[in-house]
Amino acid sequence: MASPAIRSRMIALLLPLLLATPSLAGDDGAHPAQRDPVGAVDVETTAALPPYPADALRAAEVDLDLLAKAVTAYRRGQLSEADAIATSLDEPTARALLEWVAIRSAASVLPFARIDAFLKANPNYPATTLFRRRAEEMLVAERKSPAIVRAFFQGQKPVSPAGRIALALALAAEGRNAEATALARQSWLQDHLGAPLEKIVLDAFGDSLTTADHRLRAERYIFRGNDTAALRNAARVSADYVLLARARLASGQARRPIAPALISAVPATLKGDVSFAFLQAQQARRADKPLEAAKLLAGVPRDPALLGDGDEWWTERRLIARKLLDGGHAATAYEVAAGHGAEDAAERIDAEWHAGFIALRFRDQPGIALEHFSEAARHAETPISVSRAGYWQGRAFEAIGKAEDARAAYERAAEHPIAYYGQLARARLGLPDLPLRRSAAAALQHLPGHAGVRLLYRIGERDLAAQMLVDLGLRLHTTPALEAIAAIAQREGDTRALLALGKSALQRGFPLDTAAFPTTGVPEFPVLGDPMERAIVHAVARQESAFDPTAVSHAGARGLMQMMPATARETARRASLPFDWPRLGRDARYSAQMGAAHLNDLLREWRGSYILTFAAYNAGSGNVKKWIEAYGDPRKPEVDAVDWIERIPFYETRNYVQRVMENLQVYRQRLNQRTAYLIDHDLKRGGRRD
Repeated sequence: MASPAIRSRMIALLLPLLLATPSLAGDDGAHPAQRDPVGAVDVETTAALPPYPADALRAAEVDLDLLAKAVTAYRRGQLSEADAIATSLDEPTARALLEWVAIRSAASVLPFARIDAFLKANPNYPATTLFRRRAEEMLVAERKSPAIVRAFFQGQKPVSPAGRIALALALAAEGRNAEATALARQSWLQDHLGAPLEKIVLDAFGDSLTTADHRLRAERYIFRGNDTAALRNAARVSADYVLLARARLASGQARRPIAPALISAVPATLKGDVSFAFLQAQQARRADKPLEAAKLLAGVPRDPALLGDGDEWWTERRLIARKLLDGGHAATAYEVAAGHGAEDAAERIDAEWHAGFIALRFRDQPGIALEHFSEAARHAETPISVSRAGYWQGRAFEAIGKAEDARAAYERAAEHPIAYYGQLARARLGLPDLPLRRSAAAALQHLPGHAGVRLLYRIGERDLAAQMLVDLGLRLHTTPALEAIAAIAQREGDTRALLALGKSALQRGFPLDTAAFPTTGVPEFPVLGDPMERAIVHAVARQESAFDPTAVSHAGARGLMQMMPATARETARRASLPFDWPRLGRDARYSAQMGAAHLNDLLREWRGSYILTFAAYNAGSGNVKKWIEAYGDPRKPEVDAVDWIERIPFYETRNYVQRVMENLQVYRQRLNQRTAYLIDHDLKRGGRRD
């Protein structure tokens, strides 16, 4: 259903027994009972939240009408009108808030001096990193003197491409040429500069940039599919390289092999280039010739200085390795995965995990697998990646026969009970509960910006308030402080902001479990069809739309449950509901009811299997049927359901199923106030025992 893009956008915008409403199979998968409305749940009340401090309640001293008018004017680009209103307000909190809104809304037309003044006066205010980026852009746009540039970066590194170029120019002006050239070259190789900044770099440092530098820059744009920038930079290499770049760009944008003429047009002098090897391997994979693709990759070096973008090379290797595995070529699949040159930590973790998974589950080489899982663990920092590495280390130790080491690995994974693999590790250890963690909230008066957030909520600017809350959360580094601002979102009934705060905190290692799984995102609605768990709808809505009832994906999915038009129309017909496409994107109750009805259809189709239902909700039943044919039926005892999920060929769907499964375990606890969880049973639902 929803793409990673829509979920990223929505999140960036802001941040047991089974349930009283029984599942398809009752409490333990055996006894259906009478239905209750989904969504009817006792949620936390604001009475239990820490009180607002006195200075957060001074909104009465601010003319809220004027404040609202100024915010609206800034957001519309009416800078002079908004500034005039801001000047008329005396309250310091309101003035600081309006300047924050002004910079966030109109930084491209505000002078450097104004942004810099705000940063100096409010060093701990939310979004100062974003504002620094905009100030750095203005340093270049206004051609500020080296003295001003050096003063701005005193004790701080640049946070943007423009900032790096501004500092490089200032260093060069001071005669520090080696430092200046190194910084400019780093930016040239790594940053998206755009044509204007490119010209500045070439004018100032062009003599220090080599043909190899231009080639690496072009390669990065080729991987991004930016035709204009790729060809502009390829032309700085050679006319022959432009022909190779054109073929690479065409291949990157195609789903099938490209016209042979594009490949044959590449000059013979470049057919030994690693970029041409990538082109050939990609074409072979798309022609369903993974063994040929693997041969083409065999001699490719891992050096990022030659690859251009090691992470993009890993993406292609992963696709080829999976095709090889599907074809029964496990040894070759392992070589392709293990030969990666991934650079980013997340990509390195993924690559090492793939190599380890193939070695353990398809080559019976647990010792080699353990090396890869341990390397993944070395780079892992988030709950998802740490628990995944720990769980598979445990599986490898078990296969080797080291029970104590296996238990220690599972215990490391189990420290993250809200993550899918942390939950599986707890099941492996025989731990029956899923404990949710929560700390006491700190005092709000110590948190810069909290009063501004409160004012934004008072004037109905919920999106801006949520942005400020999430920005503020990124600047806080203790769990009590994060709990305090999460309480603001909860008080204001802002589920999306609460979720965004909670997820961001979890990613940084702060246990805001209840904030990350809010219970207020799905309104009460009557279930149509068979009884089903309320937790399922919450689990799916959290992953699909981040509880945004107005979300629209680039593919056209709409609403809280992110349904496509054809699916929604057919679901409405089956459920005897009126089909109202516009309403689906604004009415959370209607969207939840439609999504639940579709989930019910899928649960019936897949005999109650949660794995297959969630996979079908995301990728369609047609794909699920193909995967059952290829990898077996996970409902059967002889098929390892954990392996089956990892074999799903679509990254988005693999991730989706795991995230919804982990959400489900947590929402059972959140909605029922019971800590028992059933992930082992959930993985095999729909089998004979059900």
